[in-house]
Amino acid sequence: MLRIPDTVRVLRLIAVLLLAGLTAAGYTVYAGVRVYQDLGGGRDHLIAGQADLDAAVKTGDLATLRTAATELEAADADFQRGSVRLRTDPALMAGARVSASQEQVAAVIHLAAIGDDMAQAGSAAEQIAEGVFTLRQSYAGRTLTPADLAALAHDADALAQRYAAAAVTIGQQLLLAHHERAQVTTTGLVPPLRAAYDQVDMALAAADEAFRQFQDPKGLLSQFLGLTLPP
Repeated sequence: MLRIPDTVRVLRLIAVLLLAGLTAAGYTVYAGVRVYQDLGGGRDHLIAGQADLDAAVKTGDLATLRTAATELEAADADFQRGSVRLRTDPALMAGARVSASQEQVAAVIHLAAIGDDMAQAGSAAEQIAEGVFTLRQSYAGRTLTPADLAALAHDADALAQRYAAAAVTIGQQLLLAHHERAQVTTTGLVPPLRAAYDQVDMALAAADEAFRQFQDPKGLLSQFLGLTLPP
């Protein structure tokens, strides 16, 4: 499962850079504080949601999984709100037109979008995990007969179909995150923001690996049950 410490450092650096940039470029500090609060809130919810999702996958606990869903939904809302403010707040838009700050502000906008994309991928993973956990409970702790195995294979196929869209969403959101990353060349960024992007690169690589299992709900069910289900 994806680990978030790098994301924590990324968003802290964003906050510091953003507030410093707002002051240096003459932005409205209040507008900058609101964006900082959005990004900080998104960071906190994303950290909590990913930790709960990680714990839920290890334990199969549905209550923890539903807590993860709530946290990831809140993270998504915070990142989206921060991104909208960065793009539409008159004070921030005015500051962004200052040539010295344009590249830095654009890089912060892309970082907010990456956080949003990762939160949405996590939410889709949570949906799949809940479906897998629920089905697993129907068969766990039983000695499966041939008839049970046939029914399980049928249910697993239905599960894969039911969550096919969520599995696609995971891949799409990660692709969007990588697309946002590709829009930024880090050589001209101030050192803290350049370091933040180094950490983003590591976080995205970890996300690619961590969410791969959720793109195959049937395989995830097989893993939890310790069975090889027919294709």
